[in-house]
Amino acid sequence: MTMMGLDDTDIRLTDEWQLTRAADGDAPLCSDLDCVYQNIALEAITQQGDLFYDPDFGWSLYDFIQSEDDELTRLEIEQRARLGLQKREVILPETVKVSVSYINDAFRLYCSWQFTGTTEPRELDVVIDAVSVEVIHDD
Repeated sequence: MTMMGLDDTDIRLTDEWQLTRAADGDAPLCSDLDCVYQNIALEAITQQGDLFYDPDFGWSLYDFIQSEDDELTRLEIEQRARLGLQKREVILPETVKVSVSYINDAFRLYCSWQFTGTTEPRELDVVIDAVSVEVIHDD
């Protein structure tokens, strides 16, 4: 299973999902909550079935590219995100908040939650437009 836990470590990726490189040429790592957050963001932009060793990984948000804005579509997007977040043991399920808006011909998915043992909420924003699904990084 590809869901990251608090004891996992992974290669840190850039905002464009490319490998990073340290000054010494090595690949920097991320761990703990940063690693889990990166894994959640990757799952949000992945189609279910695309990861050969975990066919359940992915929120399949590409299904909504060029979809009409209606209540049923928004509910389905919300449900996929909510289920994707709540299945993770390191997230407090009662803290998961998900909403969808439609701005400038694109769906905007807003997610927030708290990791177990923390008090600060984490946020993830995803834009689903006519051609892509993109995690928005507010640095």
